[in-house]
Amino acid sequence: MFEFLLGLLSNLALLTAVLTVCCVFNWLWPDAPLDGVRLFTWVAVCALVFDATLTFLVFADAQRRYGQFSTTGAFAERACAYGLAALASHGFARWRARRRVAHTATLAAAATGAPR
Repeated sequence: MFEFLLGLLSNLALLTAVLTVCCVFNWLWPDAPLDGVRLFTWVAVCALVFDATLTFLVFADAQRRYGQFSTTGAFAERACAYGLAALASHGFARWRARRRVAHTATLAAAATGAPR
């Protein structure tokens, strides 16, 4: 369980870093926007493929030394951490889009003088 929480925490830290870099990039170059959620999902999928390769090919050959990392249970914990972080990023993006639409509607109503 500790490994799962540690993996989830590191994936959320990676999500924060990717979103921060994309936000700065979009601020500096607004004509070429980057979608941080899609970029993070791509990074998480690549990391999952790399993790599966290490777990089932590299660590499986060295059972005596890396046996604790090559178990299917350990890989399942890490895969769940990747998936949960990707789902959280998509959930946060959806929440942010809803807030943006509501905020735009509030600004439009204030500009026309209509009641909220």
